[in-house]
Amino acid sequence: MTALHQQLAGTILTQIQTGKLRVGDKLPPEIEYAAELGVSRSTLRLAFAELERVGVLQRKKRAGTTITSDRPKSQFNMSTTGLHELLSLGRDTDLVLSGTKTVRADKITHLNGHHSETGHWLEISGTRTLPGEAVPFNSTQIYVPARYAAIQHVLKPSEPSVFRIIEERFDLVVGRVSQTAQAIRCPAGIAEIIGIDPGAPALRIVAHLYDRNAVLMEISIATFDPERFQLQTDVQVD
Repeated sequence: MTALHQQLAGTILTQIQTGKLRVGDKLPPEIEYAAELGVSRSTLRLAFAELERVGVLQRKKRAGTTITSDRPKSQFNMSTTGLHELLSLGRDTDLVLSGTKTVRADKITHLNGHHSETGHWLEISGTRTLPGEAVPFNSTQIYVPARYAAIQHVLKPSEPSVFRIIEERFDLVVGRVSQTAQAIRCPAGIAEIIGIDPGAPALRIVAHLYDRNAVLMEISIATFDPERFQLQTDVQVD
């Protein structure tokens, strides 16, 4: 069942798209609007937050709530309730490859402390794009240790994920994913790729994928446009 605030967000969006409310309009103060809609103020705030997250509304202190768009921005939602969901990015979007090359570990900060048999790694670069959009929401570099570098010769221009190829070619299964997320100022080169301003806030996720024997399979460094990507965690304590 859809939560009440989500139903309310859908109702407000419908009113905007049908012209009852217009882009540029200011919505009434929360206490008045909640009474008008017959909902609690907390429910209205949650609905506003939902619409603000997708770029339909903009809320500012002392300036109120303004309608800024009649179309929600496309967004990829990664849920982290389990390993299957954590790997959803490599299941639900394609990585369009832009190049591969061999790099030395000492040239890449994120490879420090990790072992590759030859001291070299296969670097695979690419982007991910949401359905129906032209501008990628993500720029990714994946580093594969030398023991799996032979996959370079079977990579296609577009792949759901690199780890799947390693699993298939070497009869392995991902058993553990360790990842960190960090807010960064987006480097100019990546900013141009994902369509944001250089130095603008971006989200960087560094993920280490291991097989069931705790052997490292790949390290991925992905930079996201935060307006089009959401990382959701839902953990239950028994």
